[in-house]
Amino acid sequence: MSLVDLVTYSAFGVMVLVGIMVILVQDMRRNRPEARISTRMQDLFSIQQLPAKAGKKPVDPELFRVTKETNLLMSWLEPKRERLRTVGGSKGLKIVVTATVAAFILALLMARFMPLPALVKLVLPFALPAYACNRAYVFLVNRFRQKFLDGFPDVIDLLVRAVRAGVPVTQVIISASDEVKEPLKTEFKLMGDGLQVGLDLEEVLDSASRRIEIADFSFFCVCLMLQRETGGQLGETLENLAGIVRTRREVRQKTRALTGEARITTKILAAIPPLIMLAMYGVNRTYIQVLFESDSGQNLLTYAVVSVVFGVVVITKMSKLDTSR
Repeated sequence: MSLVDLVTYSAFGVMVLVGIMVILVQDMRRNRPEARISTRMQDLFSIQQLPAKAGKKPVDPELFRVTKETNLLMSWLEPKRERLRTVGGSKGLKIVVTATVAAFILALLMARFMPLPALVKLVLPFALPAYACNRAYVFLVNRFRQKFLDGFPDVIDLLVRAVRAGVPVTQVIISASDEVKEPLKTEFKLMGDGLQVGLDLEEVLDSASRRIEIADFSFFCVCLMLQRETGGQLGETLENLAGIVRTRREVRQKTRALTGEARITTKILAAIPPLIMLAMYGVNRTYIQVLFESDSGQNLLTYAVVSVVFGVVVITKMSKLDTSR
């Protein structure tokens, strides 16, 4: 691939990244507190029906309504952005964009200075940023889930004590944000704000469950809704739920300990080939250059990279037990 082609593909990738960043910045501006308040006020006091004067046709209220059509791209990106804001907070978007841009720059440098096959040079500026973006997103999700589940049993204990003291569960949810740490603080504050503005408890819990996407929290929401519909001892139910959540956390920790050897082995096996190639490049450069300068060497190097990646993926899937459900 010539330098002109590389510059063309790089410019196209930069334009795509800039477009995505512009869309995300516009969405951040629309979600600022003052913008959200303005949107709420417009929704609450929107014109429902305008009186018609004699001899004049009634004015269609839709003329005074500004709507934005949701295209296919925005409908796909919107859940991802909402999830990113939940798991990453105010720095989540910066982390993902930084990882994507850093991976894109690294891919350009690799395509420019490394004697890679032409197909690899063509795919690398798109595949590596996408992989880095996905890994940054997964990292934020896992970090959010771990922090949330570490403090969630204590929140349930707080609710149990308050309910047994006679405090309504809605009031406890509103005041719980002052007693817990992040990310529980932000989530319970959002729930409390929803209850204070008059939303129903079922609607608040449903929105929080879809936003958080953690099975243990979904159990909590189901317990509250069942107790609201059928009655019963909410304190005892929540106390049993706290025990279940702690047991599930112990199972996850035990699973991580049992699979630690396989995870370390995967990292070692993945790191050995690049380290050996770097060592050979420093000791005997002409010996290792055959892999990069000849066609057969490039094909062999491509097959080796694909084999290592495939093996790492298989070992990771075998050693990773899904305990999130």
